[in-house]
Order: sequence, then structure tokens, then C-alpha cells
Amino acid sequence: MTFRGAVAVMVVVYLAIGVFYSRSLITWDDESSFLALGQMALTGQIALFQDEMTGQRMPLPFYVLGASQEIFGRSLWAARLVSLGIGLVALLATVAVARRVGGDTAGVLAGLLLATQGTLVGYFATATYHSMTALVLMTAVWVLLKEEMRWRGAIGMTIASLLFFTRTNLFPSLPFFLVWAFSVARGRAERLAVALIAVVPPALFLAADTTHLKLLAHVPVLRGFVEPLGYRSILEFSPVREAGRQEQIWSFVIFARRYESWTLTAGGLLVASGLLALRGRGPAWMPWRRGLGVIGGLWLWILAWHFVMLRMNFKIVPAYFPSFAPLFAVVLGVVSATCLARADMDRLTRGIVAASLAAGLVLSVVAVRHPLMPRPIPTPFKQDPIEMTDRAASDLRALVPAGTKVFLFAQPMPIYLAGLQAYVQQLMSPGGTVAPPGADEAILHRSGAWSAADVERWLGRDVQYAIVSPASLDALDGYRPEVARLIRKLLSERFEQVSVVQGALGMEYGVFRRRSM
Repeated sequence: MTFRGAVAVMVVVYLAIGVFYSRSLITWDDESSFLALGQMALTGQIALFQDEMTGQRMPLPFYVLGASQEIFGRSLWAARLVSLGIGLVALLATVAVARRVGGDTAGVLAGLLLATQGTLVGYFATATYHSMTALVLMTAVWVLLKEEMRWRGAIGMTIASLLFFTRTNLFPSLPFFLVWAFSVARGRAERLAVALIAVVPPALFLAADTTHLKLLAHVPVLRGFVEPLGYRSILEFSPVREAGRQEQIWSFVIFARRYESWTLTAGGLLVASGLLALRGRGPAWMPWRRGLGVIGGLWLWILAWHFVMLRMNFKIVPAYFPSFAPLFAVVLGVVSATCLARADMDRLTRGIVAASLAAGLVLSVVAVRHPLMPRPIPTPFKQDPIEMTDRAASDLRALVPAGTKVFLFAQPMPIYLAGLQAYVQQLMSPGGTVAPPGADEAILHRSGAWSAADVERWLGRDVQYAIVSPASLDALDGYRPEVARLIRKLLSERFEQVSVVQGALGMEYGVFRRRSM
């Protein structure tokens, strides 16, 4: 098969798996916040760093996904397909990077490993930041590897600087890119350009509006500079539980199992390296490919920083991995191609490498490990989560007039799709932004949280309708019981339940209307 034929196959496989996941995965608060708040930001209804916003998310994903809603209308599936399409370009960028480093075979293997990794493709098929972050990352890497390109250091750093506007958890990659771009820059003018590109965009962003300084509340060391402004990290108000040592260790097992196809491939390459070393023939990645070290180093650098940033619970790290996972696909593809091309490899070692690759290309297609996949696994277009969520939105639209301001304590997606208006804090994350008792009201409002006092105002007098999930309210009992009791009390005293709307996976949305005085 030709190189182009292999690329065509991986594109078809990627799209088939991606469409399946785009219909089958349940939605969660990240998607609803990017769509609802992104559309509002794009149309000028809100600013992404205003007081009601938590301020830890950067603007580019909001604008891209918000634009999908302006173009295609309010639609979760349309937004997921846009994200999937961006992921397709990221896949092709991954192939280009691996091909640049290790040749055609490396490019094909890296692309196939990515296209068949179901969990990864599943994340690319959600209406979030993963695919666009991966695209920016891999495009910057590709440019910096092109030795024949003039001003590749400045151009690569320009592309990499977009990561500042995409995801805060990729901020640690920026100094790595700065050093890399500096090292490949030719002449003083290009090195000066690289330095300016690295510094000026973030500086202009922070200087453009004082509310942008809220971002620093989420950065260790720098958070102290914005405390006088009343900005705090949302983690100070959110119910984040620190994991114990045993849980932390077990998190590595969860990580390996979630991306088990790559775990098997990497394991096979390590075994092959061990066998080659025993025979005095050098590890599997020899001869060393130019560019492989910097790509592997960038991947390890970003991964290590994620364990530092999320040290309270390593179990969270696998959910952030897809944004930079293509780097590891390149490493696996290049090392595999290098290993298979060696003439000194015996039959056993070659068989181990081939078997681990075959397992890596098949396992995640047939074994679904995505944490957002419901059980039993739904059949696309037949009562799948997209269809059920759209139906819930239609039912809500029939019960509550479009554009109505509502109190929301439930998964926000059907409410957004129905055209209803919830409070910004509740669209961001209904349960994740509830402040504990005793928190300073002025500070929590500036930081995007809400409290019992807000419940008193919203349910006490402001809204005519409330939409509440019994399951979400029961969960609130576990970490903010006083707020849960207040919600139940005000609903009982001042509202009547007019209906219960069924959402995906048995999620119920209780619809309440204020009683006539």
C-alpha cells in the first residue's frame, strides 16, 4: 500500500470511530460551558473573565465552539463534529511530524496508532479543547522541525504562543518551545523576534483588561499579586478531595489501562529493547532519529508538569492527556519503524514488536475504555445520548418559554439547547462552583462561585422557573448540605413542580414554576 493509501485508511478509521463516539458519549459540564458561554461571549453577552466567571479557562476554545453554534444553531452534535474535524487535522499534523523524523513508515504507524486509540479519538470528538490544543501543539512542532524553512524559530514560536490562549495546563510547554525556538533561530533578528513573540502576546492579554488578571489567581506564586483585587482560584471554593497514597499509585494503573493499546505497544518495544541489549545490539530506537529526543522530551516535560499541577489527585491526569498525546504517538511510531527496519533483529524480537503493534492498533477499537461511555454501549442514531439530550431540550422548550431566566441545578446541556437562560455561574458548573458556608461574598462573586445567599435571592424572588435534577441535589448533600437544604426548602415553599423531563441515561430534570402570590 502506498503512503497516501495508508493515510486514507487512517482517515476513514478515525472518522468512523470519531462519529461513533460523537453520538455515544454522555455530555458533561465542560461541553455545556464551552457551548453556552462560548456563544454568549462571541455575541457580546458576557466577557470570559467577568466576575461571574471562574477565569481559569482561556478564550480560544470558547470562541471556536461558540462559532459552531452561531453557524449551525444550538447543537451539541454539530459542535462535536467541528471538534472531530479539527482533530482530523491534528492527526495529519501528527503524521507529518512522525514522517519528518522517521520516514514514511513512522508517519503511517504514528497516524494509525492515534486514529485507532478509541479513548483519545473519543476526547477529540467532544465539544471541548482537546483537538484544537493538539493541533496547535503538533503544528508548532512540525514547523520547528523544518530545517529548510526560513525563520522557523519565529514562526514556530508564533504558533506555539497560541497555546497560551487555548489551555492553561499547556502553559508549561511555552518555556520549552521558547528554548527550542531560540536554539534553531538564525541570527540576532530572529532570536529577538522569538523573545518578543514569547512575551508580548501574554503581556498584552493581561494588560488589555484588568479582569484578565483573574487568570493569575490560578497560577502558583503569582496568585498573591491578584489577591488584593479579590480574585481567588475556584479550587478554594470547589469540593476537591485529595487522594491518599494508595489511590495515587492506583492512578498509574488507571492511566495505563485507559490508554491500554499504547501501553501494550510501548511495553512490546521495551521488551524488544531488553532482548536486543542482552544480545549486545543496542536498544530498539537505534539508530537514533534526529528530532526524536526533543519530541520525547517535550512530551515528558508536559506530562511531568501535569503530575505536579494535579498532585492532589493523579487520577485526573488521564483526562488531560489527549491534548498532548500525539507527541507520544510520534515517539511510538518512530521507534517502531526504526526497530522494524533493523537488519540485525532476530525473529523473536521482530515478532514481539509486530505483535505489540498489532495489539495497539486493534485493542482500543474493540475495547471501549472511555470514562464517558455509558453502559450498555448505545447504538448511534437509535436512542443515543445525543438524541435523548435533544429530546429533553425539546420537552423543556415546551414547558418553559424560550429566553426565560431559570435557576439551574442539573447538567446544563438540555437547558442551553432549549434556549433558556441560566445564571453564568451555574452554566460553568452547577455543582463545582458552590462555595462553602462562611466564604467572603464579595470574593466568591469575583471568582465565579455562588453561595446560599445567591440561592436566597434567585429562588427567593428573581426567577419564575427552576430546573433541578434530584440526583444532582442528592450529590450536593454530600459536600454542601446547607445549600441543598435551602434549595429544597425554597422549592417547597415558593414553587410547584409542573413536570419531570427525562434526559440521557435516566437523568431527570424537575421543572418548577413559581406559585402565584
